[in-house]
Amino acid sequence: MKEKDEKNKKLESYITLNNIVTFKEIGEYLNTNVRITIFRMLKKLSYISSYSHRGKYYTLNSIPKFSNDGLWSYNSVHFSKFNTLINTCYHFVNNSESGFTVKELQAKLYVEVKLSLLKLYKTDKLYREKHCGKYVYFNKNYAHRKQQIIIRQTQNKNAYLNIAKLTSEIITDELKAAIILFYSVLDEKQRRLYAGLESLKVGYGGDKLISGFLNLSAETVSKGRKELVNGRFEKIKVRKSGGGRTTIKKKLRK
Repeated sequence: MKEKDEKNKKLESYITLNNIVTFKEIGEYLNTNVRITIFRMLKKLSYISSYSHRGKYYTLNSIPKFSNDGLWSYNSVHFSKFNTLINTCYHFVNNSESGFTVKELQAKLYVEVKLSLLKLYKTDKLYREKHCGKYVYFNKNYAHRKQQIIIRQTQNKNAYLNIAKLTSEIITDELKAAIILFYSVLDEKQRRLYAGLESLKVGYGGDKLISGFLNLSAETVSKGRKELVNGRFEKIKVRKSGGGRTTIKKKLRK
């Protein structure tokens, strides 16, 4: 038992020193070719394998400093806190703002993802449809997918007004002032929905951008965006009292 613990500590020190190692390197270091023995030791040390290079490289869970996306790279070898490539693709698509094409996801993960996405689609774990002649992969859940598709469609169109460009010189100060003036005359619900609409136009990062521009909380913008996508808000016609045709009353005979 003591000998096993020493071997585990020896392997842990070796991996920590090198950050990433291959199965072959571990075998040479421990002077053993027994795969089961090596995997048992790795399991005790809590390891993860690379999603690139066909899982050829190994590291310890304590070593990677994952990005906000859950990714870590070392010497062009890529790791994910979701472990395998197929699990990483699944996570990225499901949590994306507007789904992913094969090319878009490859740019994120730096590896070929076509086969993984196709397998997830064929096993009914992701939804897929064509946009602008290219297949886009979306969340299987209908409500989430609907929101992703709406954002994708708005990204593919030239929106008449794009808040994302309000800080550029293309949009004049007069237009900025007009937007703020228009926003100021809206009631609370209308402001929330308008902010949500502009966030949809922007796409990824829209909630944060619009909240800063209109001086709203990002939660309020997000709520307005979700209400628009789901159609879950009270639709009340706004009309001043007395508007419309005058009511016709029948005259009573004297």
